[in-house]
Amino acid sequence: MWRRVLVVWSASRLAVLSLGLLLTTQLGWHRALEPWQTKFFRAVTGWDSVYYLKISHTGYHPGRDVAFFPLYPATIWVAREVARVGDAVAAVAISNLALLAGLVGMYVLARDRLSEEHARRGILYLVLSPYAFALAMAYSEGLFLALATWLFVLSDRRRDLLAVPLALAAGLTRVTGLALVAPLALRAWRRKTFGSWVLAATPLAAFGAHAAWLQHAVGDPLAMVHVQSRWGGHPAFPLVSLADQFLDFVRTHDAFFLIVGVTVIAYLALLLPILRREIFAPTRWEDVLYVGGIFAMPLLSGVLQSSGRFGLVAFPLVFAMADLGLRSERVHRAYVVYAPTAQLLLFAAAALGYRPP
Repeated sequence: MWRRVLVVWSASRLAVLSLGLLLTTQLGWHRALEPWQTKFFRAVTGWDSVYYLKISHTGYHPGRDVAFFPLYPATIWVAREVARVGDAVAAVAISNLALLAGLVGMYVLARDRLSEEHARRGILYLVLSPYAFALAMAYSEGLFLALATWLFVLSDRRRDLLAVPLALAAGLTRVTGLALVAPLALRAWRRKTFGSWVLAATPLAAFGAHAAWLQHAVGDPLAMVHVQSRWGGHPAFPLVSLADQFLDFVRTHDAFFLIVGVTVIAYLALLLPILRREIFAPTRWEDVLYVGGIFAMPLLSGVLQSSGRFGLVAFPLVFAMADLGLRSERVHRAYVVYAPTAQLLLFAAAALGYRPP
């Protein structure tokens, strides 16, 4: 297992970081994102990375940085102070090492739930997926993926109390931590044990702790929700949010809106194998609730521009894709050709400052 995971991880890191270096140093039409970024890391430290690094230096202040949760910036601060490295090195190292832990967690989870073949195919499909370049960036998805997969590994093995620290950390990493509550509550209702209920409540406790800190720091416990209006966020019905992407494409002829809409539909379509295939039956409803929670947040807020990146932590969908690839060689061949091609194009758009990941 370890050899396979290390090969997939190291090969994908080499490919993505090398492409980022090429994009930022050799293409003259690159638009610099932030003056503090070095050329080598510019491709993987742009966009929202700026907010994580700012928080790691100065904490929370009124502004857009309140949208981002504290654990990832805290780990950047620790790495920077302990290793005496720069912001970019610390942030990118944490993201990519966390991804390694996440891939191992995915492998163990898929092997335990499905089969060795699903585990091998799943980690490969994740690093080839169109938005997987974001897992090499100074973003928090890799850290959350590691925490969530290992949380479910322990929960599947009925070691709920051991998983509590992971649930707390996940809840402090991304608002997506709230997506853990429903599947863990369903499992707690079935098990009716003290440990399972504590585990289900922990992401809510983490959210509450972060809200309390925001009240202290900026005077608004729900600042992470209210600030979404600066990105165009507003209460919305999910189908309306999705339809708006296609209407915006028709109105502006901007392919980005079309890509976002198709991406969300493709992600949600992968719930069908989970709902229909017997192999997914033991954890079917936990998986559906978890995936539903991940996508409910952008759909209910009308902010879908980064849905492709958000879906990277929806590991049950990767397992569903792996199952499709194992049952159809044609699907597998199409995926390994077109998914990384799409990743290259989307990474170029993000690295060159044209579209956020």
